[in-house]
Amino acid sequence: MNRSKYLVGTVGSAIFLSLPAISQGIELAGEKLELYGKAHMSLDFSDPDASGEESQASVSNNSTRIGFKGKHDIDTGPTLLWQYEQGVDIADGGGEFASRNSFLGLKGTLGEVRVGHHDTPSKKLGSRWGMFSDTVGDRRAILGAYSGARGEYGNVLNDRADNALLYINQFDALELQAMYSASNPTESTSGGLDDNDFDLASASLTYNTEQLMIGAAAERWSLDPVNGAEEVDNLRLAASYTMNSFKAGAIYESTDSDDSVFERDAYGLNAAYRFTEATDLRLQYMVADDNEDQSASGASQLAVGLHNQLDKATQIYAAFSTTDNDANAVYQGIDGGHGDELETEPGGSPSSFSVGAVYTF
Repeated sequence: MNRSKYLVGTVGSAIFLSLPAISQGIELAGEKLELYGKAHMSLDFSDPDASGEESQASVSNNSTRIGFKGKHDIDTGPTLLWQYEQGVDIADGGGEFASRNSFLGLKGTLGEVRVGHHDTPSKKLGSRWGMFSDTVGDRRAILGAYSGARGEYGNVLNDRADNALLYINQFDALELQAMYSASNPTESTSGGLDDNDFDLASASLTYNTEQLMIGAAAERWSLDPVNGAEEVDNLRLAASYTMNSFKAGAIYESTDSDDSVFERDAYGLNAAYRFTEATDLRLQYMVADDNEDQSASGASQLAVGLHNQLDKATQIYAAFSTTDNDANAVYQGIDGGHGDELETEPGGSPSSFSVGAVYTF
C-alpha cells in the first residue's frame, strides 16, 4: 500500500467516527500556547412552512470558532491547563471573547478540574452521539428542546454552563464527568455574588472504545431555564456501535418537572455507512413525545447527509432535514449549533437543504 492510499484510508476511518474534530493545535510557544480553530459555512435553502413566510436561501455561519490553549507543568506535581475559545461570525462579522469553552484547570493523578464557562456533561454526551452537529440536521432541534410559543423553548437543555466547576477522570475506556454551576444563567450584577437559586448540576459516565460507546448523563436545574419557576431533571442514555463500514446508535431522553412544558420523553436513532475511504452516508431520526397535559404537542425530525473528507482538515457535505410538528407543537426545523435557525408555526413542517464546508486547524 502506498502512502497516499494509507493516508486516505486513515482519514476515511476518522471521518466515519465523527464530524471533524479540533486538531491538536498549532504550537506558538510549545505546549504553553497553542492556536486552534474551525471554520464552518453553509448555503441553505429553507422552507419554514409558516403563513406569510416564503422559502429562501441563506448563508449560515455554523459554530465557527478560534481558540488558544496551553498547559504548564508545575514543579510540585500537577499540570496547569487553560483555554480561551471564542465563537466567530464570519458571515455577519462579530464574536465575543471566551464565549465558548473557556477555563483554568489543574490535572494530576486524581483527575482534572476545570473552572470557567463549559459544556455540561449531559450536552457532551449528546454531542458524542449525534451525527449532524452544527448542520441543518442538528439533534438539538429535538433533544433538549421543547414545544411552546414560537422560538421560546428551542434548545434550552443543551447548555454551556456559567460559573462552572467541572471534574473529569479517565479510567481506561471509562470516563467520569461531574459539574456544578453556581449560577446559570448568571443573575447577579457585575461584581456581585453568584445567585445559587439558579444553580445547575450535571454528571455523566461514558464507556468509549473504537467500536462501542455507551453513556448515561443526569442533569438538574434548580429553576427551569424559561419560566424560572420549577426544578427540571433531565436523564440521557446513549449508545453507538461501529462494525467495519457501518455505524449505528440510539439515544433516549426523559425530563421531569412540575412545569408541564418540561415533562416529556424523546428518542433518537442514527446510522452511517462508509462506502469509500473518505465518503459516508448518514441518517438520523428524532422523536419527541407529547408534553404532559398537552395533547398533539410532539414532533419528529429526519436528517439525511452525504459527507466527504477531502483531506485531514477539510470536509464538504450536503444535508437535508425536515421536522414534522403535531398540531400544538412548534419545534424548529433547525436549532443548536447551526447559525441560521429555522422557525415555524404550530403544526408546521419546516425543511431545509444545505451544502457546507468545514475546515479545522
